[in-house]
Amino acid sequence: MVDMAIVDKTDWRAFENETILRMSNEYKRKAVKHLTVLGEELVKYAREDRSVARHYTDQTGNLRSSIGYVVVQDGRIAFSAFNGATEEGKTAGRNYAMDVAQSLSNDKTYLVWVAGMEYATYVEANGYDVITGSGNWLESNIVKERDKFKRYLLSNR
Repeated sequence: MVDMAIVDKTDWRAFENETILRMSNEYKRKAVKHLTVLGEELVKYAREDRSVARHYTDQTGNLRSSIGYVVVQDGRIAFSAFNGATEEGKTAGRNYAMDVAQSLSNDKTYLVWVAGMEYATYVEANGYDVITGSGNWLESNIVKERDKFKRYLLSNR
């Protein structure tokens, strides 16, 4: 009589580690993509929304050009968008966003949107909306945005 047995030689620990790594990488990819889309919405809102009662007049174009964002993942800039009309504004915005990004922990993904001209705070303190309105919009829509991200994570895109 001959006995035969099937022996499972699968390295389940390696399989599990590979699966977790693949899922983690997919989550990180989707987080960057989702936050990039959200960053575009926030910048558009900050630059273009005129429903605010007192919106400032940007004499030089620098203030509006300094509005932009970076997506920071694991301590590195994963995406940056400063597409204003003036180089001075774009540079100020980018530099300020980089400074903020350096202060964040290295184990998460963040969206940092800024108005980088040094006088942005002064303009807002005088009752004009520079980027506070976009922050208020996000706060009032945070549940909807979180649900959008959950759906995106479950999608095949």
